[in-house]
Amino acid sequence: MNKSTKVIFEEVSDATGLIIDERTETLIGVVNNYHLTIGLKNNVYVLYVSARQNGILPPKDFLKYIKKNVEGIRAAGIQGNNIMFNICGATKNKIISNLINATRGVTECLRVNGYYDVCECCGQPTSKIGIYNISGGVSFLCDDCYTRINRTLQQAEISDSNTQENVIAGVFGAFIGSLLGVLALIIIGQLGYVAAVSGVIMGFCTIKGYEQLGKKISTKGIFVSCIFMIVMTYLGVKIDWCISIADQIHRDVYDVFVYFWNLVDMADAYDSIIIGLLQAYAFSALGAVPTVLSCINKRKQTFVTYQMQ
Repeated sequence: MNKSTKVIFEEVSDATGLIIDERTETLIGVVNNYHLTIGLKNNVYVLYVSARQNGILPPKDFLKYIKKNVEGIRAAGIQGNNIMFNICGATKNKIISNLINATRGVTECLRVNGYYDVCECCGQPTSKIGIYNISGGVSFLCDDCYTRINRTLQQAEISDSNTQENVIAGVFGAFIGSLLGVLALIIIGQLGYVAAVSGVIMGFCTIKGYEQLGKKISTKGIFVSCIFMIVMTYLGVKIDWCISIADQIHRDVYDVFVYFWNLVDMADAYDSIIIGLLQAYAFSALGAVPTVLSCINKRKQTFVTYQMQ
């Protein structure tokens, strides 16, 4: 959890009684008899609550009503079985104020309009709802639903441990995935950009390709995927340059590709090529590294379950 988020959470915690959970980097707790959590998603603070009226999630009109009447809410919607509210605010103090107002205002609107705190899985109101970490995410569950989900994940973990990683198929999958990354890099490069999004595509497609065909991905699979990313990023940059050079000298791209370094030597353009390649690696790393780290973290969290509160 970064320092800014921690400061914001501490202020909101003091005002609302919510508890900071360092492991999931969220605020969790009960306000006005509603279980809720607050987290940071894509640099936006989001409040989640599980509530229903007669077993039914609130309609869009009611969510619009809450957005209009509760200060600090930018957007409201349904995500899975939870109600989510995006909180606005351009400054730290404004975000803190809006989070406090939204926490109190949302729960009060739900209470006044007859919505009950419910288990997000079965949708039933019960006094035995707990806050649980399920595979790295926060869930509001009754005892029965948690027991069932926990049992399912335990069985899935046993099945996963018995599944053999097919390295050869995984390598082929990583190759296919990295080709999609190369295509993205070339298209973006021809548009005149060097962007981190190409790294995201390269990282995601390569890792998912390995995982899909290899059945599972281990540290070995991640290493293999990273090698493909490095090699294929170079290939993508080279092809991008070849297309541009071929267009300038009116030759086939294949001929330029074959004699690429001879042409670079003749044009004395080594510096430009190396700088362009390093730039591509830097931007690709900005996208690929978080993707790889996310994969590692997801692998660690997949079968984790425990009660948070």
